[in-house]
Amino acid sequence: MIANIKMVTLENKKDWNELLLRCSNVNMLQTWEYGEAKKNTEGWIPVRSMFVDVDKPIGIAQTLTKKIPLLGGIARINRAPIIISTNQKSYIDCTKRILQFLYYYWVKQKKMVLFIAPNISQSEICQDMMYELGYNRTERNVWTSIIIDLYSDEVILRNYLRQKWRNLLNKSEKNGLELEIGNSDDDFTFLMEKYEKMKKTKNFAGMSEKLILEIKNVTFDQSSMLVVYAVKDGVRVGGILVLGCFDTCHYLISWNSPEGRNYQSNYFLLWQAILIFKKRGCRWFDLGGIDEKLIPAITHFKRGLGGKEYALIGEYKAFPQGFTYWVANKFMGVVLRCRGG
Repeated sequence: MIANIKMVTLENKKDWNELLLRCSNVNMLQTWEYGEAKKNTEGWIPVRSMFVDVDKPIGIAQTLTKKIPLLGGIARINRAPIIISTNQKSYIDCTKRILQFLYYYWVKQKKMVLFIAPNISQSEICQDMMYELGYNRTERNVWTSIIIDLYSDEVILRNYLRQKWRNLLNKSEKNGLELEIGNSDDDFTFLMEKYEKMKKTKNFAGMSEKLILEIKNVTFDQSSMLVVYAVKDGVRVGGILVLGCFDTCHYLISWNSPEGRNYQSNYFLLWQAILIFKKRGCRWFDLGGIDEKLIPAITHFKRGLGGKEYALIGEYKAFPQGFTYWVANKFMGVVLRCRGG
């Protein structure tokens, strides 16, 4: 047992959101809505936990669980624990202690296979420390992204743009593009249809349409999901979808027509979305995944905004003791298919 730490399960969305409001740089995967969307679309059961040290909340984690024949079950934790705002030294200490508790609770006590991708960077906790806590690295790629601090005013943010990116933004603004904010279900459907068609044409996975739709359906504040289009002469030539979560907004999907590429609509749209969420009070704009090998063009495009790159420590696994779990660990492919994406 971990001294001075206890776990409290939260069943109320209001209580969960109040804790998220006390955290910095909140990621979408730990929101109440994301957990509900995963439950409704893929059958995962979310468990929302608060970790308390001497009656003081120090962190939270949303765990997705699913019963699996012979294995008992799988627990997945993505981009957590999230530590309630504190100084850097306490942040790392709290993270280590909660990771130790999560191993004890899900693996030792609940006898479940645990997959966890902690919300910590490679510079904060090393891989050897994860091994000491009982975790082993999986082969899943490390999550790497770029985040923009929206605290600065518009002029300074524009100066942060790399020269070529800023030039193409200037060009897009001179092309006479108009901004259209899509508020209706039809506006959302239009973008998703274009996006799905683009995924098939360019042969990439992207985010699940079913999951995005369910996140939209369970989101109480519909204004947090922004659909914007670039319009030229009354015709939509490009569109993007951005989701706001507390202090952070997330760039989820984009679509660009051949005409939109000629008009540089993607530069126009992303810049306009940044300004919209800045005015709404968001502190951070997360541009989503980058990978020089798999998506070099997208990575180059996102780097042009001059944000700060970060890389998380990666995904880890932990198995209970016993012959069944030893066999499961040997045949990881089967377990990974049960885990899903």
